[in-house]
Amino acid sequence: MKQPQTAGHRERASAPSIFGALGLPVLLLVPAAILGALSRARGWTRADLRLDEVVQTVRAPWLTVIARGFDVAFSTVAATCLIALLAAVLIAVGRGRAVVVTTSVIAAGWGASSIFKAVVARPRPPLDHQLVLQSGHDSYPSGHVSITVSVVMALGVLAHGSRWFRPVVIVGVVLVTAQALARLYLGVHYPSDVIGSVLVAPAGALTVIALWRRRLARSPGDGQEHPVATTDSR
Repeated sequence: MKQPQTAGHRERASAPSIFGALGLPVLLLVPAAILGALSRARGWTRADLRLDEVVQTVRAPWLTVIARGFDVAFSTVAATCLIALLAAVLIAVGRGRAVVVTTSVIAAGWGASSIFKAVVARPRPPLDHQLVLQSGHDSYPSGHVSITVSVVMALGVLAHGSRWFRPVVIVGVVLVTAQALARLYLGVHYPSDVIGSVLVAPAGALTVIALWRRRLARSPGDGQEHPVATTDSR
């Protein structure tokens, strides 16, 4: 005789499998790791540098101002201030849980990038190519692009299920693309670096999103806002 489902059984059935939820982050991290290993090869770096030079042929004073603006706007200090401002706004409008979710999404994407930087330790492009002088072995992946991707994904989580979701996605794609081109234009990153960012940062962010979705699926009906699972339109 079939036993009726208990509340605990229903909870476990409704909660997404954590292994299934992490499939996409793993699929992103594998090519990111391969690309990171290839980026240390001299032949690969020479090819990367030639692509950098193609982008840099369009350098003009007004484009330099825009590229430098992206450099400042998504620097570590500016990004930290932006995250703090976002948190303050969410708290002011009574979305306390959303603060924790969005900041953890940004931190995961940004943090994953930092880990790859330390492991790959790729040297920066030659200084004579740079308009903003940066040296060191932290070229792969691009931190600026990773921060941009992470912030866009966090805003996407906030807008999910609302009329603002599509505009956030469209503007986000444009913003990330512009930031990636700006890093090449300024000569501080290789093409592989910015490609690595759009693999690594989403992998970190999606991991946290998957964990939050699993947690919220296991505690339904608590009367709290669920910023990673909302379907209402505001």
